[in-house]
Amino acid sequence: MNRLVRPALRITQRRCASTSSRVAPTTTPSSVAAAEDIPLANLSLRWKTLTSQQKETVTKQLEQVQMGDWKAMTLEQKKAAYWVAFGPHGARTPLTGPNHALKVLGGTLAMLAVSGALYQWMRTLGGEDPITKTKAWQKASEEYARENKINPISGISSEGYKGPGFEHLSKD
Repeated sequence: MNRLVRPALRITQRRCASTSSRVAPTTTPSSVAAAEDIPLANLSLRWKTLTSQQKETVTKQLEQVQMGDWKAMTLEQKKAAYWVAFGPHGARTPLTGPNHALKVLGGTLAMLAVSGALYQWMRTLGGEDPITKTKAWQKASEEYARENKINPISGISSEGYKGPGFEHLSKD
């Protein structure tokens, strides 16, 4: 078991050593100065205009402030910290915008109008009605249903049936 673990450890150590020597320091004097230049007042209004570097700087600055005494934080710092933590940005960006319901309603009505027009157009191209919609066909269907006792409990073949039968479907 040791023979398998040692090479893995050596590879991991080499990787760590090689990457640690190439990593540039993340905090430079210019980024610290940039953090002090970004005011926290009305951060919620200016958040979209900040670059990703500025957003990261503000976030780190607020993390440092929050590590201290919260009673010593200013109201602007508290508002900014709340905005960064819970504001509608990033993954919490709303999926729907203003007037979304009206757009959905308009799209739905438009699709209903198009489908209704398509239906009417198809009906005009359809020609004459099928033979199964004539009164003679429906009378023959009623006789066939009575002879074969179709739906004997409550339908056309039941005793004392007084319904319209199949004839109510015709236009004639």
